[in-house]
Amino acid sequence: MSCMCPLPLRLTRQPHPSRRLLTAAICCLMMSLSKLAFAAPYSATRRASRIARQRSLFFASEAFVIPNTCKARRPVASRTFAPMRAADTSRINPMKLSRAMCSARDDTSEGKEIGPAKSHFHVYLLRSLDPEHPLKTYVGFTTNPKRRLRQHNGELVSGARRTKRGRPWGYVAVVDGFEDKVTAMQFEWAWQHTGRSKVFRAAVGCDQLARRMKRRRGIKPRLDELRILLKDCAPFNALPLSVYFPDVEPHDIFCALSNEMDGINTKVGAIDDMPFTRQQSQSVQEATPSTEIAEIACESPRAGPMSATKSLWSGLWNHPQISCNPFLSLGLQSRANTGWALNAVAEASVQESEQSDNKDEGEGQVKIPAKFKPYPFPYHKELTVRIESLTNLGFGIARVDLDEHVMSEEETDAKQWVVFVPNVIPGELVRVRIYRNYPTYSDSDLLEILEPSPDRIEPKCSLATICGGCQYQHITIDRQRKMKTLQVQELFERLGGYKREEVTVLDTLGTDEVFGYRSKITPHYDAPIKKKGRRKAQNTGDQASKVCEIGPIGFKEKASRRLVDVPHCHIATHAINDALVKVREDKREEARQGLLKKPTKGATLLLRDADGEVETDHNVYVNTTVKDLTFRFQAGNFFQNNPFMLPTMVDLVVDAATEPSRSGETMTHLIDCYCGSGLFALGSSSSFDVCVGIEVNQKAVEEARENAALNDIRNCDFVSASAEAIFQSQDPVKVERKAGDESNHIEPEAGDDLLVGDFPRESTVVVVDPPRKGCSEEFLDQLNIFGPARVVYMSCDPATQARDAKILASYGYEVVSVQPFDLFPQTRHIECLAVFERMPNNN
Repeated sequence: MSCMCPLPLRLTRQPHPSRRLLTAAICCLMMSLSKLAFAAPYSATRRASRIARQRSLFFASEAFVIPNTCKARRPVASRTFAPMRAADTSRINPMKLSRAMCSARDDTSEGKEIGPAKSHFHVYLLRSLDPEHPLKTYVGFTTNPKRRLRQHNGELVSGARRTKRGRPWGYVAVVDGFEDKVTAMQFEWAWQHTGRSKVFRAAVGCDQLARRMKRRRGIKPRLDELRILLKDCAPFNALPLSVYFPDVEPHDIFCALSNEMDGINTKVGAIDDMPFTRQQSQSVQEATPSTEIAEIACESPRAGPMSATKSLWSGLWNHPQISCNPFLSLGLQSRANTGWALNAVAEASVQESEQSDNKDEGEGQVKIPAKFKPYPFPYHKELTVRIESLTNLGFGIARVDLDEHVMSEEETDAKQWVVFVPNVIPGELVRVRIYRNYPTYSDSDLLEILEPSPDRIEPKCSLATICGGCQYQHITIDRQRKMKTLQVQELFERLGGYKREEVTVLDTLGTDEVFGYRSKITPHYDAPIKKKGRRKAQNTGDQASKVCEIGPIGFKEKASRRLVDVPHCHIATHAINDALVKVREDKREEARQGLLKKPTKGATLLLRDADGEVETDHNVYVNTTVKDLTFRFQAGNFFQNNPFMLPTMVDLVVDAATEPSRSGETMTHLIDCYCGSGLFALGSSSSFDVCVGIEVNQKAVEEARENAALNDIRNCDFVSASAEAIFQSQDPVKVERKAGDESNHIEPEAGDDLLVGDFPRESTVVVVDPPRKGCSEEFLDQLNIFGPARVVYMSCDPATQARDAKILASYGYEVVSVQPFDLFPQTRHIECLAVFERMPNNN
C-alpha cells in the first residue's frame, strides 16, 4: 500500500520565479487519484491533501501555458510568454501552481473520470438606486453574482469597497458565456476603460469618440458600449455570449440601440432564475482513467521525488490514450484558446484587413501611418475648401461641414470642422489632402489652387513651399502687411477683450528691404550618420570611430520636424550667404575627418552679420551700429536681427516715451525692463534726465554698462534685480543728471543714493521688451504696484502682448496706440509696439 500513497515531494524554491512554461510533480492530482483507485486510509489521504496544498506542482509543455487564475484586478493581455527550457523548471512557484491547478480542474467525485471544468465567469453592470446618484454605474467581474451584489450593498464585509458610495445597487445586465476567466476579465476591462481599450477604439474608429463615450453617464451609454463590444469588438463578437436583464427597461433600451443583435441571446428575468453556469467547449478530449495515471505516478516510488516526477511526465506524454497535450486531459486550455492577448488579436485582425484591402486596391497604395486617427476624415481624403483667414503661424483656415455619420450623438449641432492648409491666401479656392486629424482640427497638404488670389506671386526661393523659414513668399508685400495689421487687430479683440472702437491698430510699417535683410541665421543639422571603415588610413585611435556623414543643413519643414537642406537663404544678408557656403563645406569635412566635437548629436550653427563681418562663434564679441550708437555683445546673444528696420523702431519708442502725459507732465525718468544690451535705454538717454536698465542677469548688466561707457553716456545706468522684486532693486543708480540748459552740461552731483523705487511715478516711463512668452503675472503685479505714468510695450508676439494688455487694463491702464512693424518680411513674425497710459482717476 505504500506505493499507492502520494509521495511527499521536496523541492527547493529558487529565487526569481518565472511566469514562463511550467514543469514539476503533481502531488495534488496523485492525492485525488489514490482516493479514486486504491482507497487509501483517511490519515494518508489527509496527509496527502496537506502536502498537495503546500507543495503541489504540475506540468507544462513548450507550446502551452496555464490560464491565469490569480485574483488580479486587471488582465494581463499585454504580456507575452516565451517557451521555457528544461533548465528553467526549478524557477516555478509551487504555491501559485497549486492554486492554479485546483481552480483549473473539475471537482470530481469518486469513480468518475477527470473531465473539463465548468465556466462560472460573468461580467455585470450595476446602477445606483440612491436618489443622490441617479447616473452612477459600475462594471465588474464575478463568479457569483448573488454574493457579489450583497458585497456591493454592504451585506458582506469583504470586497466591493469602491462602491460604498452609491448604495444600494441593483443589477442592470449580466453577460454570461465566457470560456475562461481571462476572457471575462478582458471584457470587463474593455467595458470599464473604453477610452483606453484598443479593441474598443478600433471598433469605434476614433479614439476621441471612444473617450467621449466614456465620459457620458447613465445606463444608456453603458449599454451602448456593451452593444459595440458584442457586435464589433474582436474577439468578443465571436464568443457565444448571452445577456440577462433583471428588468424590462434596460432590455428595451439595449434592443432599441441596434437592430443587428440577432446573434446575441437576451433574456429578461430574475437573477435567481438565470443560468450562471455553462459547460465548457466539447472539444476538450476525454481524460485518461485515473487508475492508469496513478500507476504511472507510482511506477518507481523509491527512485526519489524528481525521478518520480520525470517518470510521471514521460508516462503521461507517451500514453496511448492521452493526446500530445496532457493539459487538455486536465481541463486546461492552450494559449490560443484562452483569448490571452486580446489587444494583439485585435491589432492583428485590423492589420490583416488593411493588408487585404491594400491588395484588392492594387499596387501603389499609400501606407497609412500607425498612429493615424481616422476621425473625421480617412487618410489622404481629398477636399475642396475655401480659405477664410490665416493663423498666427501662417496656415490658412478652412471650414468643412461634417457628414452626420461621422458625428457622435452629442455633436449633431456642432460647428464646422477646421482644416489647416499651408501656402494659401485668404479667399482662394483650393483642393487639399488630409494627412493628420486632431481632436478639434485637421492638417492637410495643398494639392491644387482652383481659384488663385490676385495677390499671389511666384516665390523667389525654390524651397519656399516646404521650408519652414518663410511662410509668405507667395504673397505680395503689400498684402502681407495688410494681413499682419488685421491679425494684430483680431488678437487684441479676441485675447485682449477690446472692442474694435476701443483700440485702433495702425498700418504695419516696413522698409524696402524685403529680401537680404536678416543679420542672423541659425541653420541646423541632425545627428550625423556614422560611416564605418572610411578613411581609416587617415585616422588613428578614437578619431577613426568618429568618422561620419552629415545630412541636410538648413531649417525644419512646415508642420514637420524633418530638415530641409538650404544652401542659400534669400532673406539673409549677402555677407551671410557668402559665408554659408564655406561653413557648410567645413562642417561636412569635419564630419568626414572625424573632427566633430559631438559626432553622435545634431547641432545648431550660427552666422551673425555685424557691420559686414560674419561671426560663427557664439562666444565672440561683435560690434554693430544703430543710429550712431555702438553696441558690443556676444554673437550668440539676442539682438534685433533687422538692421534696416531697427532705427525706425528706436525712434518710435523714444517718441512714445517722451510724449507729455495727459496731465501735462514732462517725462524725465525711463526704466528699461528686459534691457539686454541696453538698446532702448541708451537710444532714449538723450531725451531723459535719468535712464535705468534692469536685468536679472548680472552678466548682461555688465555688458550694458560697457556699452554706456563705450558711447560716453553718463545719465544711463544698469542695475540687477531679482524677478520677484524687479522694481525694488537695492543696486544704487549711479548717473549724472543733465542740467536744464541747452549746453547739455552734466552736473557734478551723481545721485549715488538714488534707487529705482525712488523714481517719481507721475513722470516715469517703463519700457518693456520681453521674450516671446510675454511678461509674467508676477512682473505685471510688480508693475502695477510701482505704478508708472506710462508703459511702452514692445513685443515679438502680439498674442502674448494682447494677453498682457488685458491684465494692464484691469490695473487701470488704457491703450493709446498699437503700431505693428514688418521686422521680418516674407515670414509670419510681427513686431508690435503698444503704448499704455495710466488713467487719471486710477489710484
